[in-house]
Amino acid sequence: MKLTHPFIYRSHDLNGLFKNVKTLSQFMKRLEKQSKMFPERYPIEKYLGDGWEFFCEALIKSHPCDNRIGISEYVPVTKNDNGVDGYGVNIFGEVCAVQPKYRSNTKGLLTSTTDKLDSFITEALLEKNIQPSKQYRHFVFTTAKGLHHYTDHEKYRGKVKCFGYDEIRSLVDNNLHFWNFIRGEVLQFEEKVLSLKGNKK
Repeated sequence: MKLTHPFIYRSHDLNGLFKNVKTLSQFMKRLEKQSKMFPERYPIEKYLGDGWEFFCEALIKSHPCDNRIGISEYVPVTKNDNGVDGYGVNIFGEVCAVQPKYRSNTKGLLTSTTDKLDSFITEALLEKNIQPSKQYRHFVFTTAKGLHHYTDHEKYRGKVKCFGYDEIRSLVDNNLHFWNFIRGEVLQFEEKVLSLKGNKK
């Protein structure tokens, strides 16, 4: 269950981002604060998006047997991001596409046009030949409230499962196993970096 998103080595202070964090709101405050540290080197919106993708990778990989998420074999997309940020296998054994979307406004709703979700299903079809089926084939993880009803039912025909702010909070708030999993991954990464630096001396 190693975390592989490039944010793990690009972030300003990965350890500080997760130290003593127990809730989603705490994580968001830390992430937003860090995003403003070096905007000329790492644009704020990019930092927020990458940090959220890293968080979502941890969420997915720590819940493969939980049928509320149930995504296994998850791999983030790190090159040629054209609307899908990761692929995995859902609980029905089918390849599925994943799109994390970070929003500071936890009461807002995502729309396909404003939030650049138009290419999500098309990219999954063209890149991985993911065909529509009766069950969910795609997932959106967002800090917004959820999907706008038109986007959900008209654009996506109800085929996209969206985990909004409240749903994700219910999964992670005060869930020490989850936060400790992330902190453990961060610690292992930092120890690996120190070891590599030591070998170069």
